Amino acid sequence: MDDNIGEFVKRIRALEAQIEQEFQQRRQQLQADFENRKVQFEAEVLAQQRRFKEGVLKYVLTADWRHVLSVPFIYPVLLPMLLLDAFVTLYQWVCFPLYRIPRVKRSDYFVFDRTHLAYLNVLEKINCAYCSYGNGLAAYVREVVGLTEQYWCPIKHARRVMQAHPYYSGFVDYGDAQNYRDQLEQLRQQLQQIKPGALLSQPGQPESGGLTTVGAMKTFQTLADLAACVGQDVAITEWVEITQQQVNQFAEATGDHQWIHVDVERAKQGPFGGPIAHGFLTLSLLPQFFDQNIEVTEARMGVNYGLNKVRFMAPVLVGSRLRGHLHLHSATPIEGGMQVQWNVTIEREGSDKPVCVAESLARLYV
Repeated sequence: MDDNIGEFVKRIRALEAQIEQEFQQRRQQLQADFENRKVQFEAEVLAQQRRFKEGVLKYVLTADWRHVLSVPFIYPVLLPMLLLDAFVTLYQWVCFPLYRIPRVKRSDYFVFDRTHLAYLNVLEKINCAYCSYGNGLAAYVREVVGLTEQYWCPIKHARRVMQAHPYYSGFVDYGDAQNYRDQLEQLRQQLQQIKPGALLSQPGQPESGGLTTVGAMKTFQTLADLAACVGQDVAITEWVEITQQQVNQFAEATGDHQWIHVDVERAKQGPFGGPIAHGFLTLSLLPQFFDQNIEVTEARMGVNYGLNKVRFMAPVLVGSRLRGHLHLHSATPIEGGMQVQWNVTIEREGSDKPVCVAESLARLYV
């Protein structure tokens, strides 16, 4: 019975992944169309939006009586929301450093972009801002409380929890006393490594838990399990140091002996202040990142199928430490396996700007 349920869940996750992939492709197409026509149609779009704008006076006079009646009950709620916001923010600023948990970035949860819509009048924009704040606050508090729960009480409930926070899936099972004692400190240590909010969402996450922990191997039993993670940030790799020996060996292998890479003394006087790694050396870290962070048990082999796009955004000085962020963009069934596209961002320690972004294609065969 459990095997049948597990198989059904895998099928559902695979279907969800295909649906999400289709939606993602449509969103990308819309985004591309918008970007291509932004300058040309911006004034026209705004004019079109203003045609649908309803004046404030008309909006008030034609308002539904139920809406008017509810106003005195809606906006007073803003006061307790503000108090909750203040106390939760104070709590995490004081307590999270004591627990060695990274603070949640509050600004990530509050988005007020609907005020720019030309077809909304002032009152409608106020309503939208109110809703944006309320929902943003709920998500912000949920993140803070979820981290707190993992620190103090990482135990699943006996009953099903509706819309549990993403950390919940990694908790110890209800009644499992031994694992609770054995894993409590480990679960607390995980909190020190994560970036709050950078989680695997519930569908398709590895069975090992819900955190995108740095350097942790993500094991998927089947290709369908991997496909269920389309649209998600699946892994963050460990840091890798770039040495002069690596650069020299790469130069020998490729024949690229340009002085900015291999002549240390001359490079110190050059534009970068020292020797830098070849861009393709940085790119060549991708197989290492995948090998050390992603495993699909069902797949007997994988082959590199190419790259859609690569950009080297910043130089990598020798001695730099790099790591990759692995985002599963798509998973397409092929004969004998699956083709996956990983969107990889390689960052340099101490820098906000990525050194490389790449769309990597691979084919996995069973």
